[in-house]
Amino acid sequence: MRAPIHPEELRSTPASSRIAAEIGGISLGATSTAHGPLLASEAEFSRFLVRENACEMEFVVAFADRCDEKPGELEFDSRGLWKLFRNPDGYCFQFTSAAIGPTPYKQALVSRDFRCGRIELSREYFRAEQPVNPLEYPLDELLWIHRLSMGDGVEVHGCGVITPDGRGLLLTGHSGAGKSTSARLWSQRDGARLLSDDRIILRREKGQVWMYGTPWHGDAGIAESERWPLDGIFVLAQAPSNALRPLGSLEASAELYARSFVPHHSAEAVTFILDFFSKVTGQVPCFEFSFVPDLTAVEALLREQLGKTNAA
Repeated sequence: MRAPIHPEELRSTPASSRIAAEIGGISLGATSTAHGPLLASEAEFSRFLVRENACEMEFVVAFADRCDEKPGELEFDSRGLWKLFRNPDGYCFQFTSAAIGPTPYKQALVSRDFRCGRIELSREYFRAEQPVNPLEYPLDELLWIHRLSMGDGVEVHGCGVITPDGRGLLLTGHSGAGKSTSARLWSQRDGARLLSDDRIILRREKGQVWMYGTPWHGDAGIAESERWPLDGIFVLAQAPSNALRPLGSLEASAELYARSFVPHHSAEAVTFILDFFSKVTGQVPCFEFSFVPDLTAVEALLREQLGKTNAA
């Protein structure tokens, strides 16, 4: 793992012609052209910034008079901020905002392997003297999601917990299932740490499943750049009492898939992610965790994990 820039250093780091970040063990660098914009990043990225001259993904950032009118064949429409197009050279993400009208204010031209590309900012909406974050959400997350789906890993809706006895737990759920609530409860437990309260990246490396924190946090605002071995997966459901139900690999895989970020327009990505979850759930114990949203839920999982530790 590369050493992140310390948050204290960032307070004195001016806008520059390059920013680089590492999320989920994959690095991305963005470099402005000679007459391009000054680059900066938001607070959520502070713990993920790295000093890298060559990253796994490299992008050039430039101003453009306007974004392409016909960037390719429409591949996916989010019905929100962005659309994805496919063309002979790769892909194009275009971004619009209801506040400024239908004309795209930014686009990212990306190679087919998601290893390089060009981010173009429309001169109509960006001032040359104003520092900008070229990876402003949701482009940052989109680039990592697609890159991961090419054989590296998957991003899931989840709260990543490191217990006082050193076990890594993924508490996964849809919006409203209790991820942020669980994060707040675990933050009150002495010795426990959290990687994220909303989005976790999972990867398999040398036979070990790892969970990584991401900058895309939830209501609790927890976002750490650390990674940790994964020892248990718990699908959350709020209930009148705390209860654990073991899940078989097939059921657990389906639950994870329903709570993950999948580029559904790509058959290759879907195939990889289904196989990935099959391997993960065959290796890591999985449960449905019906829980009461108070500290008894924390103690219930600690007893479960401590019991496994003692048995081992």
